[in-house]
Amino acid sequence: MVLDFPGNTGAQRAWFRGLIQCAGVDHELHYIDAPNDVCKRQLKQRSDSLPAGHPWTTDAEFDAITVYFQPPLEEEGFNVVRNSRA
Repeated sequence: MVLDFPGNTGAQRAWFRGLIQCAGVDHELHYIDAPNDVCKRQLKQRSDSLPAGHPWTTDAEFDAITVYFQPPLEEEGFNVVRNSRA
């Protein structure tokens, strides 16, 4: 099973970690470590295939969201699979 959840902050991940502990299941947290310019470029590439008039994530929206991002820390207790992109 794959769950995609908003885990951009330690507090969001702590909530999810509680669910994992209660369920007693194995897990992996995939962390994609990429510079913001790479992420913005990928968002623009994905937006190119959207139908006309379909909303897309702007650079300003991306910046507003990522300002809150906190990379996962070892003490959070996740089995982190780190993927780096340049």
